[in-house]
Amino acid sequence: MYNPTSVRPLVLILILACLPLLSGISRAADIPQEETLAKLQQVYRGFTSLRFDFTQLTRTQVRARTGRGTAVFLRAEKPEQPGIMRWDYTEPDRQIIVNDGEKLFMYTAGDHQLLITSARELNDDITYSFFSGKHNITDVFIPQPPDTRFSFELAGTTLHVMRLLPRKPSPRIKAVQIWFDDNYLIRHLLLEDPFDTITQLDFTNIQTNTLDIHDPKVREKILKLDIPKDTEILRR
Repeated sequence: MYNPTSVRPLVLILILACLPLLSGISRAADIPQEETLAKLQQVYRGFTSLRFDFTQLTRTQVRARTGRGTAVFLRAEKPEQPGIMRWDYTEPDRQIIVNDGEKLFMYTAGDHQLLITSARELNDDITYSFFSGKHNITDVFIPQPPDTRFSFELAGTTLHVMRLLPRKPSPRIKAVQIWFDDNYLIRHLLLEDPFDTITQLDFTNIQTNTLDIHDPKVREKILKLDIPKDTEILRR
């Protein structure tokens, strides 16, 4: 069965859009780290919708796994309501992950199974707490200079890099390192867990504010699970 922990790096990139709005925006250069982190949060908070393609590489001590797909976030019409999210993995196997704000749906074509679980169960997770809008990112992470063990370049684009450490010990996140451009769009993300597993994500074809949050058909399309009728449904 598909392991939901593998989607958490994608949650991290999208949950920035769900955080409370902070103060004004300026370019990233020569700005104190905490202020830069707050401004990064503000930019994503200003998006009504966010779409992108992604490639994923996860390395453990014994193997490496790759993935590829698309993701979309749509803000709710009312600020007090949660947004919705969808991930479509096309490689190595077809997988769909949908969060409607109340439930999390994870369909794995290879297993012919759909897992349905309460999104509220994820509230104790440090990344999902962002999605729920309970914390400012600066309250949860301490910005640090980047770890020089890791590097990433994007031809023709100036990138800024920052390392984030949890303020409190987390069973799932040891550190996060992000690379973002002058417009505060995250282009690369690296996540380390306490077991030295490293997940890297590249984000391309980033589209912002291209979906109408007032169109019910848009929301319906994001939430639709077009899966075989004989799929085994598991609830947890």
